[in-house]
Amino acid sequence: TEVTMMMSLTNLADKELVLMISWAKKIPGFLELSLADQIHLLKCCWLEILMLGLMWRSVDHPGKLIFSPDFKLNREEGQCVEGIMEIFDMLLAATSRFRELKLRREEYVCLKAMILLNSNLCTSSPQTAEELESRNKMLRLLDSVIDALVWAISKLGLTTQQQTLRLGHLTMLLSHIRHMSNKGME
Repeated sequence: TEVTMMMSLTNLADKELVLMISWAKKIPGFLELSLADQIHLLKCCWLEILMLGLMWRSVDHPGKLIFSPDFKLNREEGQCVEGIMEIFDMLLAATSRFRELKLRREEYVCLKAMILLNSNLCTSSPQTAEELESRNKMLRLLDSVIDALVWAISKLGLTTQQQTLRLGHLTMLLSHIRHMSNKGME
């Protein structure tokens, strides 16, 4: 039923959020940000990160979303939740794109960190010296994650042009994930 499924999804999300906080703390430099910044970043992007994780788990399962090892849904099974089909279809499409790109674990981890660190950069302009320093710390962290993604792509044996295209294709998917997250919040 819809109620049972929503309860299952809520319980899974709660568990994933705890894991997400532990994961974020392991990002080199994340704990050097102020606690307020850490909390704000996680608040801004938690659903995007959950969706990316869902897509990663589902990449080898065409037509299904793998919420957990014992909770898998195909499109038909997802129809019992009103209003979820548009997001479900978007998740399947983005997952399919990751499958086409043969997303690698290193790239997935970098994209996940990029979502976290980029979630707050365009929401307001720094007003104080402290805010400017905080923003610069986040930008340096984001730069290091982008460098790691570029490095991971460089190890795939692609030509320079293919590497550039792959970077573009992967980063373009981030806007789709943000869009799905915004839809999910509606």
